[in-house]
Amino acid sequence: MNMERYFLANAAETYAVDLPEYLVTAKAFLDAATKYRTEVEALEQPTLEGVNAKNIAKTIDAILVFSQRDERLRLAARVEHIADGDVETAYARFKQVLLIELAAPFDKAAAEFMAVYDRAPDAPQDPATVATLGELVRVRDQMAPGRVGDATPANSGADLPTRCATLLCMEDLAVKIPHRTHAMQRGSLE
Repeated sequence: MNMERYFLANAAETYAVDLPEYLVTAKAFLDAATKYRTEVEALEQPTLEGVNAKNIAKTIDAILVFSQRDERLRLAARVEHIADGDVETAYARFKQVLLIELAAPFDKAAAEFMAVYDRAPDAPQDPATVATLGELVRVRDQMAPGRVGDATPANSGADLPTRCATLLCMEDLAVKIPHRTHAMQRGSLE
């Protein structure tokens, strides 16, 4: 789960997609819960050594607080687990936002690629454009392995061609994509 979170956060940072407020809030809650649990774990057993008239109350209170350490640690771990679930839910929700936000850089890179390809299919492509397209396809594939969404069954003919494209109509899927991708293999430069 943490790898997927890292992957999504990295993709958002790379393509300048702002994290939504619900995700920022969930991450702040998890950070605070983890910090509290860590502080409770780090508590050391106080003793009556050095007790005097000035610090009697503080010393006894510290001993009593420490006696509740195990219960506080149990509750802190429980709250941290709840916060982690909130972050997981927020990232699942953010995936859809990120997919929509990545359409613009993909469309830009794809338009640059196709402008060269339409003029001369064998002409050399800009390496930065090819790298961007490859990375965006990889990001999209990792975010939606095997399927586009609930409306597109896994391994259907519409699955792979629509992973990084927003199609205006079914004609694009039925005519234009097969025409442009005839005899090309997935993962090839073309």
